Amino acid sequence: MNKMKNIVAIGCTFLMLLFVPAQAVHADGVFHCDTERVQTFWENAITGNELSGRGKLCVTPSAMFSRMKVRGLTPGNAYTVWWTYVDDPASCQNFFLTTDIAPIPADEPVGYAGPCGIVDFTGTDPLGVFGRMDSVVPQREGTVYFNGSLRNFIPTSGSQVWMWIFGHGPADDGDNKHRARQLLTPEDPTAGSPHLGIEGSPFGYPAGVVVFDIP
Repeated sequence: MNKMKNIVAIGCTFLMLLFVPAQAVHADGVFHCDTERVQTFWENAITGNELSGRGKLCVTPSAMFSRMKVRGLTPGNAYTVWWTYVDDPASCQNFFLTTDIAPIPADEPVGYAGPCGIVDFTGTDPLGVFGRMDSVVPQREGTVYFNGSLRNFIPTSGSQVWMWIFGHGPADDGDNKHRARQLLTPEDPTAGSPHLGIEGSPFGYPAGVVVFDIP
C-alpha cells in the first residue's frame, strides 16, 4: 500500500511539472513550481550552437522535481545535466575566470547567477553541492527533454538551485568505459578524479545553465 502511495505521489508531481502554471518556488513546505530560461554557457564557443529552452522546478513538502527542455544540442554528442545546490549564495565570490582555472574558453560570463560562479564550486570546501540529474546523446536536431527528482530534500529559503548542462563532445561508440564517463561523470578533474572526473585537462565543459532563486 505504501509503495502504491509513493507511485501515485510521484506521478502527481510529474503531472505538476507538465501542467501546473509557474509560480515562485518556495521553501515553506507547500507545493510550488517556477520556470526559468536556459542560458548558454560555453556551448556556443565550443560547438557554435546557441542553446535555448526552459527549465521547471517544483518543490513539494518532501522533494524537488525538475523538467527541462533544451534546443540547440549537437546530435551525436554526449550531455549530462547536474543538480547544483548553493545553500548560502551571499558567500559566493563571482569573478572572471582565468585560463589557469578554466582553459576552455578563457572567461566566465558574470551575472547569470547573481553572486555565484564556477569558482565557488572548487577548492577544499566548495559552497556548491552537485549530483547527476540526467544524460542523453541526442540523435537528431530538435528539443531534448531532461527530468530529475531529489527526494527527502527541501531547499533553504534564500538558496539557489541550478541545473547545469555539461557537454562531453562526440559520444564514444567504441569504448563503453569512456562512454560511461561521458554519461555519468562531469569529466572534470576538479570534481574529484578519477571517479567523478578525470586526470589532466577536463573533457567535460559547462554548456548551459538554468538558475532558480528560492524565496
